[in-house]
Amino acid sequence: MNQKNIDIRIVFFFTILLLAGIIAFIVQFFNHVDCEDAKFYIFSDQSQSEESIEFYDKTPNAKSWVWDFGDGSEKDVRKHTFHIYKNPGKYYVTLTINGGCTHTKELVIKDKFAADKIGTPKIIAPRTITVGQPAYFKSISEDAKTWEWAFGENKGIDETSSNPVYNFITPGEKTITLVINGDFSRVAKKIIYVHPRVIKKTNPLDVSSYEFEKKAEAFALPRGSVKKDPLEEMLQYVPVAPKAKTIKDSTATVKKAPKMSEDQFEILFKKVAEGSKVKDDFAEFLCDDLDIPVVKNDADLLTFAQLCASVKGKKIKIESIRLNKDKQTNCIKGLNISYKVKKYLIWSKD
Repeated sequence: MNQKNIDIRIVFFFTILLLAGIIAFIVQFFNHVDCEDAKFYIFSDQSQSEESIEFYDKTPNAKSWVWDFGDGSEKDVRKHTFHIYKNPGKYYVTLTINGGCTHTKELVIKDKFAADKIGTPKIIAPRTITVGQPAYFKSISEDAKTWEWAFGENKGIDETSSNPVYNFITPGEKTITLVINGDFSRVAKKIIYVHPRVIKKTNPLDVSSYEFEKKAEAFALPRGSVKKDPLEEMLQYVPVAPKAKTIKDSTATVKKAPKMSEDQFEILFKKVAEGSKVKDDFAEFLCDDLDIPVVKNDADLLTFAQLCASVKGKKIKIESIRLNKDKQTNCIKGLNISYKVKKYLIWSKD
């Protein structure tokens, strides 16, 4: 009888141990953090000094966080935080999750004032430019990644290479403009004069056979009686045209585009992706120029019409939009956009 009681207690004891082990395994499984797959993100517009940079962690099962920004500043223990680097340079951002899982990322901070130090890019153009002949242009600018050239003959961008070659079609004064890295705050301009094409004579004059003019005496006529000029008599019967009325020149009013905020632009642009709006719905805000330059995801340069065609029918999530407007006409002359596209339940850069 005692032997039977001992066996039941042993079975009960081992059953409790088994359940405790299963519970411990489940807790450990759901609280486990894969250090090799830590998911923390760094968001910034320019990655430059004196700019607020966003840090955010999405690692599964993360309970505590310790951010080390690598610049000697105080550590942060929030899941979602912001930090400002005072000096440019290379920094290593370290995140410690749940007290034991450490992950590091490299972050390069640019000098905020470097663009001001560099200044407006310079345009080098040939001294003599003739219609129909290739003209070679060059830009001088440090840290240039994209180039947008306009040679004053067409509406919009003519070339996107660093050293373009262009053939002018018409003579006259031309204004060359250059935008580097999509920065419309420093637009380089240069005024040049395109000379008309010189047409050479196919049959040059034979000087040896040229007959020089005779002296005036050879053409003199003998004097006669004074006669009335028949043209003077004829003009008496020609009706005089009435004097044209003068019209005072009126100062032409500058056409201005309607006001459009970046939030309103984002709402309208999302409808393009949904298919309820098209690129032509932006015409009045772009002053009928649907080929304005667009910098997409800080990597690609394309026109606004191409951007609308690329997002049509896709599910997008816009992260940031910056509009570049003309101060006088309020027209949108360019924009920077950063967005993601949903593919197979995953959001990724387009």
